[in-house]
Amino acid sequence: MSLGQATAEQVAALEAQIREGQAERRRMHNVIQELRGNVRVFARVRPFLPGDGVGGDAQPCITPKNETSLVLSKGDEYPFTFDRVFPPSVGQQSVFDEVSEFVQSALDGYSVCLFSYGQTGSGKTHTMQGSGVGQMRGIIPRAIEQVGQYKAALEQEGWRYSMQ
Repeated sequence: MSLGQATAEQVAALEAQIREGQAERRRMHNVIQELRGNVRVFARVRPFLPGDGVGGDAQPCITPKNETSLVLSKGDEYPFTFDRVFPPSVGQQSVFDEVSEFVQSALDGYSVCLFSYGQTGSGKTHTMQGSGVGQMRGIIPRAIEQVGQYKAALEQEGWRYSMQ
């Protein structure tokens, strides 16, 4: 066996180890996701906007108690618990950081559904689509960017993709 053949066989063996490691990473990532729960509920409290017609000292009727609880205050308090609560001061990046692992699961071949629910004007479109570029981008443009980055990384490893 020549030196070139030995090197080619070693490269092939190392590439096989890399593929096995990547498969194990995908499997472990999704085991962690399943342990955290296949269904998760997040709440985001929208801040008052200038067009809301409220004074600077106005208090919302829904307030975050901590990172997983909201309190609805209208006379009595009713505690609600979520997997994660985002107060009005939290930006789009923090929300995306929390859900980006779902994007990774989708890239790994698992079925994922992410949807936004709430009354009209509660901030669903802002959270999902955002506005403009930069820090105001929502979940959807950030997820598409993450997919593009993943695609570029795999293309450097020799994979070929086409997106439509």
